[in-house]
Amino acid sequence: MQRLSLPARYSCARLPANTIPGCAFWVALLTVSFPALSLAGNPQSAPETPAPVVRIAFVGDILLEAPWRQPPLPPSQMFEDVRAFLAEFDLVVGNLEEPLTNHPTRTPHKNPDMVAAGRDFIFRATSPEAARALRSAGIRVAALANNHTMDYTERGLLDTLKQLTAAGIVPVGAGENLRNAEQVQVVELRGLRIGFLSFSDVVPRYYWAEGDRPGIASSKYIGRVRAAIARARSQVDTLAIIFHWGEMFASEPSPRQRELAQAAQRAGADLILGAHPHVLQGVGCLGPVPVVYSAGNFVFATRNPAARRSAIFEIRISREKIESVRVVPVLLDSQGRPHLAAGEEARRILTEMEQLSTQLGARFVNHTATCSP
Repeated sequence: MQRLSLPARYSCARLPANTIPGCAFWVALLTVSFPALSLAGNPQSAPETPAPVVRIAFVGDILLEAPWRQPPLPPSQMFEDVRAFLAEFDLVVGNLEEPLTNHPTRTPHKNPDMVAAGRDFIFRATSPEAARALRSAGIRVAALANNHTMDYTERGLLDTLKQLTAAGIVPVGAGENLRNAEQVQVVELRGLRIGFLSFSDVVPRYYWAEGDRPGIASSKYIGRVRAAIARARSQVDTLAIIFHWGEMFASEPSPRQRELAQAAQRAGADLILGAHPHVLQGVGCLGPVPVVYSAGNFVFATRNPAARRSAIFEIRISREKIESVRVVPVLLDSQGRPHLAAGEEARRILTEMEQLSTQLGARFVNHTATCSP
């Protein structure tokens, strides 16, 4: 009930004597309690504030400098066609596929015969502009748990951490020691605390962090993944885990990818993101948890047509759940630069993603995958 009060202009004291017989009686009658009435008009309740929705873009493998692309292009040129589009998001997350360093010493832990035969690779980006180019493209979280972060030894990793941090980019999945490598990194957006973990299931010898030794977070022991999720869960509203996993150029997730995804979902992950196969895989569902099994390449020079078809994954997050995952088709040019795809190429990517995602339990409508509780 809301109590009425008369505006001052209707006070009996302001009226000439005997103008309204029994004025005091009528005022008293009007000022009893009535539900939601007012002489000035019905008050309107304040409109409800819409729940915040955060838009994140997830992109795949980023290789700013490829040894077979000579001379290398300036890193800032690699994002020219997608920079404005990425600027529309609250956050951009990607997998950085190489260390940022000028350290000259290569890892001794990769087979030199395999490297010479082109069956394994050693990468690095030496440009001092590399980290700034990533940040100017909107990338604010860089996953480092992969099979190339330690290609130039522990020193190359430490250089990478320093450069990313100086550029305002949050590295995740690697660190000066095991504790830091497995530490959740939290970004607060629109009042939501979103946490990121990153683990690699592709781990060259001695690339893993151990005790006080620098390295990457390894998912070879699933118990460590579960423990990291358990430690992170109470610190965040939404928890995303990024895996470097799967088989090269396979369009469907392997049994091992499915095993890791199920373990992460059961341990409490809200969102699972993947890289490494260098081609797109579908968006699957584990209950309400979306799984982007592979985002393919994003900045990566390759002649393989399938590896040049890619996507930006737009993920909408509310406080209650992951709302949806929209697929934005991307095509890489011969230099490895991403361009928003159009026409027949876009339709081909979307058709492929719909087929792959439907098989993995997602509902795919209007380029968008959703998962049911």
